[in-house]
Amino acid sequence: MKTFPYFLLVLLAVVAPRLHAAGSQRTAEYLLTTPSEFEGKKVTLDVSFVQPVQWKSPHPDLAFFHVMTLDRRNYKPGGRILVVIPSAEASKFAKKYGTNFEGRSESNPFSGVFVAAPGGKKKKSVWLVDSTGKIGDLVKQNKLTIEDEGGEPAGPGPGGPRRPGPR
Repeated sequence: MKTFPYFLLVLLAVVAPRLHAAGSQRTAEYLLTTPSEFEGKKVTLDVSFVQPVQWKSPHPDLAFFHVMTLDRRNYKPGGRILVVIPSAEASKFAKKYGTNFEGRSESNPFSGVFVAAPGGKKKKSVWLVDSTGKIGDLVKQNKLTIEDEGGEPAGPGPGGPRRPGPR
C-alpha cells in the first residue's frame, strides 16, 4: 500500500498538463503540451490574430507567421505557434486574420499539418503548422532551418552557423 501515494503523484504529473490545456483543443498551448502526439497530423487552430516573423523566409515561395490562438471556451489567449503559408497568399492571410488583437474577440479557423523543423541556436527543433505541404519534404532533404527570432542565421554547425535555405 505504500506505493499508492507514488502512483497518485505519477498519475497527477501525467494528467495535469492535459487538464491545463484542456480548455480548447484548437490552441497552440494544447498542441505544444504533447507535440509528438500530433506530429504529421492535420490540426486546426482558432486564430485570434497573426504577426509576420522578423526574419526573411529561406524559401521565397513560403511565408512564415506567428499565429496567436484563442481559447474559445474561456475567451483567453491560447498561446502562439509558427505557421507557413504560400507567400502569394501572405497579404490576404494577414488581412483575413488581422495583425493585432485590438477589438478582436472572435477566432477564425486555420488548418495544416503539424510538423517539426530544425531550429536555430536557441532551439533544436521548432514546431509549426504547415498549410503548404512542403515543409516535410524540405526537412527530409535538409533544406530548411528555422531562424531564431532575433534574425540571426539559425543552427549551429561544425563550421559555425548554418545559413537557412538550400545548400
